[in-house]
Amino acid sequence: MPVIMRYTAIVTLIFTLFPAVFCFAESYMVTKVYSGNRIKIQDGAKVQYIGLDSPGEARFFYDECKKANKNLVEKKEISIEFDIKKRDANKELLGYVYVGDVFVNAQLLKNGFAIAYIQPPNQKYAELFIALQKEARKQRRGIWAFEDPSDEPYYIGSKSSRKFHRPGCRIAKDMSFDKRVIFRNKDDALNKGYAQDWRCNPLFKKREEKKQWSNQKK
Repeated sequence: MPVIMRYTAIVTLIFTLFPAVFCFAESYMVTKVYSGNRIKIQDGAKVQYIGLDSPGEARFFYDECKKANKNLVEKKEISIEFDIKKRDANKELLGYVYVGDVFVNAQLLKNGFAIAYIQPPNQKYAELFIALQKEARKQRRGIWAFEDPSDEPYYIGSKSSRKFHRPGCRIAKDMSFDKRVIFRNKDDALNKGYAQDWRCNPLFKKREEKKQWSNQKK
């Protein structure tokens, strides 16, 4: 059975047998969408989505990913499921977000508007997220329609940040050897749950070509 179908069946069974486990005590209104994976709720708390990465402001595909997230959650009531680590270094909440029965983290990956980003110990849905990304990438959904088909001779990942870089990237060159992990190709990095560093952008084509693509989509 394909991974996505297997996980869908498992999640359905769990919800059926143990509904109380997934009955979140509170719901929250989303008051602001900052990016493709970060929001603000009505009590002022900021929530970072677990298991996915999206570009920051002024980075490649920021507008597209933010819009996809807004379409799912803006001014809607959400519930939040937590994992082992509940807050990041900035004290922001880390969560799996739901709008009704829509699993927002998974939907963004399925639609191709985020990159799977697995950061232990929060890896409850790691296998599912990577499987959804593989399918979106294969079908060239969302930003994957603009993936650069060529590969560098290798890629350099950071063990601490779990981001990978082109070998010629200044940040990668400055990285100490004991903090590096080498990937033969993009597939190796993505299958390990590493996300790209948006500054050197190893997954996607040049900005000039992206503008042409964006104009065609209008």
